[in-house]
Amino acid sequence: MRAPDAVSHWRPGPLDRVLGVLTRVEWSGAIFASAIALAYVVVPLAVYLAGLENEYFLQLAKLGAVGAACVLIGTRLPFFDRLNRSEDQKRVLGMEPFLAAVWGGFLVFVVLVCVTAERIPFVAALQGADRETISTLREQFLKAREGWQASFVYVNAALAGALVPYSLALLLLHRHRFRWLFFGFFLVYCISFVEKSFFLRAAIPLLYLTVQRRIASLIRPGLVLAGGLALLLLVTVASGIGTSDSDRGGDEYFSATYIPEGPLGMLGWRAVAIPVITAADALRVFEQEYSSTLLMGATSSLLAGTFGLERVKFERDVFAAQWGQNETETGSANSVFLTEAFVNFGWVGAVVFSLFVGVLFRIFARSQDEALRALWMIFAYALYAAPLIGILFSNGYALVLLLSMQFRCEPGAAPAPELPATPT
Repeated sequence: MRAPDAVSHWRPGPLDRVLGVLTRVEWSGAIFASAIALAYVVVPLAVYLAGLENEYFLQLAKLGAVGAACVLIGTRLPFFDRLNRSEDQKRVLGMEPFLAAVWGGFLVFVVLVCVTAERIPFVAALQGADRETISTLREQFLKAREGWQASFVYVNAALAGALVPYSLALLLLHRHRFRWLFFGFFLVYCISFVEKSFFLRAAIPLLYLTVQRRIASLIRPGLVLAGGLALLLLVTVASGIGTSDSDRGGDEYFSATYIPEGPLGMLGWRAVAIPVITAADALRVFEQEYSSTLLMGATSSLLAGTFGLERVKFERDVFAAQWGQNETETGSANSVFLTEAFVNFGWVGAVVFSLFVGVLFRIFARSQDEALRALWMIFAYALYAAPLIGILFSNGYALVLLLSMQFRCEPGAAPAPELPATPT
């Protein structure tokens, strides 16, 4: 689906052209492989050679090199090409019933979560709550629920992981009259529990569709990018992270004990150093606490339940090794999908998982469904710091991919009238 003719009056600037290249879904596999190579090969190798005596950084660099190469190879494998039907061969799915089911369920869920929550973390932050209180409230908002409310974290992942962002992209593409209302509702929910990058699930589809000129809108890519950075800073400040004046800049930069200076320093550290540190620490915990014994899928709730394995909460062990466990004992330190593959199935797992990731990016690239294509960066970001199995099944990407390959959503009513390309 191309953008309407009104978009042709917008002349992209240098930033728009750069963003256009970096967000092209046709190059998604190569872009993701390059990101893996930069973050998990070049950076840890450079840090190791610069004198940080951490053998796990060197091991991570080897794992990253294998992963990046296999992702690229996977993008050339046509395993699921036959399942990805052309638009005229897909079955028609009414867009209104689909949107009603997704957003109706999501609305009920959000109301239920907020009503049963002790306090909403973002509201508590505005009221002056300290960092420790906000951190505890954030865990209690979803993760630390008990009884029947323990299901909230799984329902949240299933809805907000892929289904709601996919339906949001549909709303924007078809110019649904309530598209900005739904967008605002989802965005407010995303920042309500001060999970620093959760709002990207709302922002990225909009960024992709504007950068790739798939929708006609007065909103320009630069504005979306600036707004996203401002929100990220706002949520960081609200969470209280990086606001302490004590013990600034302690220890090595590529260490979990480093203390950045201020919110901006915290953002930079968490973006550059934390993914590398956590992945290396995952390899360290695997060797020191599990004696490098392969876990054979036990870190995944799905695989553990399917094959009768005792669930291993590996991500919580990594968090405890880095920071010490939190008050609710639900702290988790997820890392790049490669570590999950490695601790469960060794080098064979790293190769197979990476090849499969490349195949998945091929599905995004070859799809004619712009709503699905709008999610590729959310999917890539998730893989950058989370396990593949959870992303596919808990976050709903397997369902959305299958849905997109077999069905096409069509509205039953005419779209809203087009906006002019520039204010008049």
